[in-house]
Amino acid sequence: MELNDRKIKILQAIILNYLETAEPVGSRTISKNYDLGVSPATIRNEMSDLEELGFILQPHTSAGRIPSDKGYRLYVDKLMNHHIEEIKSGLYIEQLLNRVDRIESLLKNIAKMLATETNYATIVSSPQINKAKIKNIQLIAIEEKKLLAVIVTNGNIIKNYMISLIDPVQQTMLNRLAFVLNEQLYGLTLEQINLPLIKQLKSFAGNNEDIINKVLDAIFDTIKSVDDTEIYTSGATNILKFPEFNDISKATNLIHRLEEKQVLQDMVNNVIDEKDRDIKVTIGDENIIEEMKDCSLITTSYKLGGENIGFIGIIGPKRMDYENTIASLSSLMSKMENIINKLK
Repeated sequence: MELNDRKIKILQAIILNYLETAEPVGSRTISKNYDLGVSPATIRNEMSDLEELGFILQPHTSAGRIPSDKGYRLYVDKLMNHHIEEIKSGLYIEQLLNRVDRIESLLKNIAKMLATETNYATIVSSPQINKAKIKNIQLIAIEEKKLLAVIVTNGNIIKNYMISLIDPVQQTMLNRLAFVLNEQLYGLTLEQINLPLIKQLKSFAGNNEDIINKVLDAIFDTIKSVDDTEIYTSGATNILKFPEFNDISKATNLIHRLEEKQVLQDMVNNVIDEKDRDIKVTIGDENIIEEMKDCSLITTSYKLGGENIGFIGIIGPKRMDYENTIASLSSLMSKMENIINKLK
């Protein structure tokens, strides 16, 4: 059965009406609201064909139809306007992004910003750099036998460690040790901090080997934690606003699943492994997570040095505003990548 222009127009009308109202769409509604130049009877016949082809569904015994996953897929791939426009709050977003000096802050802001802009749930992963490098080390005397180690890696990711010592410590001596550590470790990854280098650092430290040992432990912990992916979420409760999730148990199950790091990590890996950065739309049963079968997921990855290193995802009902959501995400990506490359 051919999907001719008239069927396509009727399908598009059903989808657009359902996106707006969340109510099944009947032939009379289409005839009244869309100037297709055909009678309601003809529209009904075409709707029967579209149902037979699997593009629409009849959710209950009323005459109304709703789009199927297959119908949404055709809409996203072929029928939707793929224009990219500046989002309404573009200037505000640029100012907000430029106020951050650490990647963690940037990513948390992005998650909140997109959740507010789209009214859906958002997921943003930290960069999967896997080769975090030491950028700066500061040692600050807090008390006589206590110091604060501030360790900065590429991306301006900062970790603070409070270290207890056996013997009293002076700030002047800590300044000398910090100078040696920065001189010897700047730009190195975990793999490059080898045993000969550690021995050399201990020889510089002299009687302060205890401090060097504990600071090195903090450095190793920092690099390992940076190499692990953090995932920031925002707006999960936005799901509750949509009639598709009036069933509280279904909505709660989805929210709980979105709190499981391994679930989110699997989604991150699935997107980052793709070679291009095109925005991807996963609809309904295409989702690998059972609780997301009533949802759509719009994802993309962001780059550092030309490599996909992180993930941004927006989760909403299948009846989501694909066009504006994709436009919002696309508009944000260019701004975000420029700032991340400045922070590296």
